Amino acid sequence: MKTIFVILGPTSTGKTSLAVELCKRFSGQIISADSRQIYRKMDIGTGKIPFTTNVTAQNFKNYWTLDDIVVWGYDLANPDEYFSAYDWASYALPKAKEILESGKTAFLVGGTGFYIDIFTARQKPAQIKPDFNLRKELELENLENLQKQLTSLNQKVFDSIDNKNPARLIRAIEIELGKKSATPLPYLENVNFEFIGLTADRLVLNERADKWLETIWENGLLPETESLIDAGYASARPLNSLIYKSAKTGDKDQARIDLHHYIKRQLTYFKKNPSTTWFNITDPNFATAVSNNVQSKVDG
Repeated sequence: MKTIFVILGPTSTGKTSLAVELCKRFSGQIISADSRQIYRKMDIGTGKIPFTTNVTAQNFKNYWTLDDIVVWGYDLANPDEYFSAYDWASYALPKAKEILESGKTAFLVGGTGFYIDIFTARQKPAQIKPDFNLRKELELENLENLQKQLTSLNQKVFDSIDNKNPARLIRAIEIELGKKSATPLPYLENVNFEFIGLTADRLVLNERADKWLETIWENGLLPETESLIDAGYASARPLNSLIYKSAKTGDKDQARIDLHHYIKRQLTYFKKNPSTTWFNITDPNFATAVSNNVQSKVDG
């Protein structure tokens, strides 16, 4: 049984920089589990470019490198293209198999809990094609109406998702009204998943997120956003999501508020997985503790 190490946690906990160091020690490669890093040309606001560390990033045709460590899963779609969690998993699962068969260690790294749960088969995708006409109709509804509609369709689904997120509600309604059509995912066999969670006190997490926001705001986020708008992506969903929607209006305070709320939602979601071993990033020895944890699993 081989082990895939899943490094998860809220934004700005240093997941990727930690993973890079672990890859250096354990001959590893990274697969990004971030639903925004899949989009091309969205590099600064999604954290692909590591401004707050000394890691050097390079962008190649089919992958990136961070300090010469290969990272898969960036730049899989244009901002205006539909790309579901099923599409991501269809890419990520074969890539993980490829990494393992090459004799390297695979690290799945990110803050999108649903991606992680689908990859590890804790949840199964709906396998339902998008209904863009239905989406256009639903996007005109306010949050309360979306919540009422999903509740009437399936209360259990409503309770299991981030039911304050309109995009999640719309997709859930679409699934309830749709029909299955996609082929099954190529789930991995003879693989164990080691869940490594990074966390800290909420105040610390918010402060780290604020520092990151200040850094990217002063180092290219606004020009990147303008470039995306000029390229015709102003109305694309990723441009109306976390960070970018505030960058479009220059409202840094709102971006900060959104980040804090996002961290809270991430923590709530990740705590549902009892298999996660949590490490506090304020512990001066936390990186060593994580490394020892990985070593123990590598040694078998």
